[in-house]
Amino acid sequence: MKARKQLVIALFVIMAGVVAAMIIVQMPPQADQQPQVAEPPVVQTIAVQPQRLQMTVQTRGRVKAQTEIEVITGVSGNITHVAPAFVSGGFFKKGDLLVSIDPAEYDLRVAQAQARMMEAQYQLTREEAEAEQARQEWRQLGEGDPSPLNLRIPQLKEKKAKHAAEQEELKNARLLRQRTEIRAPFNGRVRSKTIGMGQYLNIGDVLGRIYSSDLAEVRLPINTQELSWVDVPDWPARSAAAKGAEVILSANYHGELQTWRGWIVRGEGAIDEKTGMVMIVAQVSDPFGLRGNERNRAVTALPVGLYVEASIAGRWLEGVYALPASALLKDDRVAVIDQDSRLRLRHVAVLKKEREQVILKEGLMPGERIMVSGILHPLEGMSVVAKERP
Repeated sequence: MKARKQLVIALFVIMAGVVAAMIIVQMPPQADQQPQVAEPPVVQTIAVQPQRLQMTVQTRGRVKAQTEIEVITGVSGNITHVAPAFVSGGFFKKGDLLVSIDPAEYDLRVAQAQARMMEAQYQLTREEAEAEQARQEWRQLGEGDPSPLNLRIPQLKEKKAKHAAEQEELKNARLLRQRTEIRAPFNGRVRSKTIGMGQYLNIGDVLGRIYSSDLAEVRLPINTQELSWVDVPDWPARSAAAKGAEVILSANYHGELQTWRGWIVRGEGAIDEKTGMVMIVAQVSDPFGLRGNERNRAVTALPVGLYVEASIAGRWLEGVYALPASALLKDDRVAVIDQDSRLRLRHVAVLKKEREQVILKEGLMPGERIMVSGILHPLEGMSVVAKERP
């Protein structure tokens, strides 16, 4: 009996403990909590003002000569002279003798043509005298109208035609003789040479390739919007002094950054179907610094084939806004700080995006504060602490 009573008491104690534990779990003691107020994030801002800015267009291209041609022989024969400058990389001036072909055969042709022409001249002079004599005799002895044969008109025409033909033959012989001396058609440089001393050439054989050294050109692709910012002169230019926008070309060359100054001279007009870009052409005068003035001697030569970066000076625009690139948010929006220090997200019209800045043409008011850093994902109406960027 006593054991049963102890068992009942033990069970009661256990059940009471379980009930107490459940009550504690379901109704934990409440600690005194103070409400926490989040501090607004700090953002950096700038006050914007409309500006007058010169647009610049960044592009790139490869340098090429304004003129590059194959040197082709117009006569056949053995090479008797090759100019020392006629080697790959050699410079020459307009009119310089590059290659000579044995002229003996062509000198003979000139001499023979001269002899035939002189014979034709003699025959013509003699026929003119006989025709004049025939006219005089007919006036003295003849009756009625003379026939052309009586006045030796057909014979005279024949001699004149023969004389004219021999004159042309002499011109042709002299032209062929002239072609035995292959001279430079412009100031330039040799790209390649394919012949050697003593080699026999046929008409049409290629001696090498040469290109002009007075002007270098760079074809530069730009998009159609950028085209509206660049002065591209008409081609051909109405004036020899007409120039378009200035271009600064740059490249790492000779172990350091080099720059060259040029000008936009024309546009190619057609739009590339694949890229949607327009090609404009820049020219650099005296790219090898051969004219002898101090400025040219100080500038490193601009070699054909070099890949260059180009910065084109564009037109000046009024009333535009320049902001740091970090100020432009997704979907072409900016965060404007209102009078209550809250963010107002606003769409803007972007004129140009650059690496360091963006240029806007509308969407802002003078003096407005724009967030440039501080929040990665700003929200409309968010409270902030605005600090002007130093």
